[in-house]
Amino acid sequence: MTKIRFFLDYEKEEQWVNEMCLKGWHLVKFGVGNFKFVKGEPGEYIYRNEMITSLGKKDNSKEYISFLNETGVELVAQFGPWAYFRKKFSEGPFELYSDTSSKIQYLNRIIYLFVFFALINFFFGFSNSLNFDSNFTRGIGIANFIAALLITFPLIIVFKRRKALKSNLDIFHD
Repeated sequence: MTKIRFFLDYEKEEQWVNEMCLKGWHLVKFGVGNFKFVKGEPGEYIYRNEMITSLGKKDNSKEYISFLNETGVELVAQFGPWAYFRKKFSEGPFELYSDTSSKIQYLNRIIYLFVFFALINFFFGFSNSLNFDSNFTRGIGIANFIAALLITFPLIIVFKRRKALKSNLDIFHD
């Protein structure tokens, strides 16, 4: 079964995928707004999504995926820097980040990626909209501005999550 859904909040997306699993639909592939499921045992897995690569750093994703495999975690699918992992529900709780500090570092990686793409789109939007000779190029510039604006919504969500985690970190000294 293929479902078309668009999420601005990656945690709500993950929650929806887990709700689909509780109904017996297991994720096998995903892309931008596109999710493919196969029928299976209801509630068999717990799913987690994660951005496994980051800008400007060595890509250690193969080693990370290998480490997760050793702990019983399976890579379901990867699309760009994003990946979905799953673990059998019967094996107990499944979290990718067990402490607040590592969760904050993860959110920082997401923020850097979103800021990078927002700035790139804003730059190209500005430069393309200054081209008065071509309606097509101005249209592309407007599309870049819209993309930059759309990227800011999940960016705001991630900033709020990071701020809440940082305030908890200050209180509990994780």
